[in-house]
This record gives sequence, C-alpha cells and structure tokens, in this order.
Amino acid sequence: MPRLINKLVVTDAGSLMALGRQDLLGLLPMLFQQVHVPDAVVRECLARPELPDAQRIKSALAEGWLMVRDADPLDIRGLDLGERCAIGVALDLRAVLLVDDRAARRHAEALGLNVLGTLGVLVLAKRRGHIVQVMPVVQAMREDGRFISQAAYHAALQAAGEA
Repeated sequence: MPRLINKLVVTDAGSLMALGRQDLLGLLPMLFQQVHVPDAVVRECLARPELPDAQRIKSALAEGWLMVRDADPLDIRGLDLGERCAIGVALDLRAVLLVDDRAARRHAEALGLNVLGTLGVLVLAKRRGHIVQVMPVVQAMREDGRFISQAAYHAALQAAGEA
C-alpha cells in the first residue's frame, strides 16, 4: 500500500460501488479531506438507481462530500471511459487514485500517481480505527460477486494484521 501523503482522492466506479454495496462509503471522507468523482463515473454508478449502492452514492453526492468533476477522458487504450476520466482528474488534482482494475492501476502508476484499491481503503480504515476487521468485509464483497484474487485477499489480510 502506498504511503498516503495526499488528502485528495479521485475514485473510479468499481471501488465506489463496492464500498457502496457494503454501506462503507462513509469511510472515504474519514480517510480523505476531499473525495472527487468524474462525471462519467457518476453516470456509470447511477445507471441502475434501484440498487442500494447507487442510492448510497446519490446520497453522498447530495451530502456534498462526494464532489463531481467534469472530466475529459485521457487517450489510453484498453481502459474504460470512467477509468480514463478518473486518471485524468487525479493527474489534474495531484490526488490519490482509487481504482481496482489492474490495467488502470498500471497506467496510473506509470504516470506517477499514487494508487489505492478498495482493499487498501479497508486496510487504511482499520489502521485508523474506523473498522474493526477487514476479513468479514472482504468476504462479504466476494459473496456479492466481486472478484478478489487470492493473492490480493491474503495481502490485504496480512497488511491488516489478520493473516
């Protein structure tokens, strides 16, 4: 997990929806002073408004701590629109990028960004006393259909002191 000096984070849809499904979006404003999301990512997250994660994201937007940014996508082959926009906004703001997709992470790191994934957010939240355990949250994410590799799962548990 990178050392987080920056107090700004830009999030992609996957992480935002994963935290929303577990009702853990509130961790983000506890860990960062500002949480930004590109407009393209908001559209992706709210495409199915009947889902609990979409409803929680909509509430976070209404509360004002999740801030929408207009974004032009970077020209990076192999990444989706939201990922390209999130990388662009993170570069503009010199912010940490919250993204799980392996290709997006590689591109962002090559551009000099600090990258954090959903599991990294959970580890950081545990270290700062905002959650008690990482393991049950990750297990619930897996049960909800989120792909988490065995390597990532074990690395997160080790980083959280739960291995």
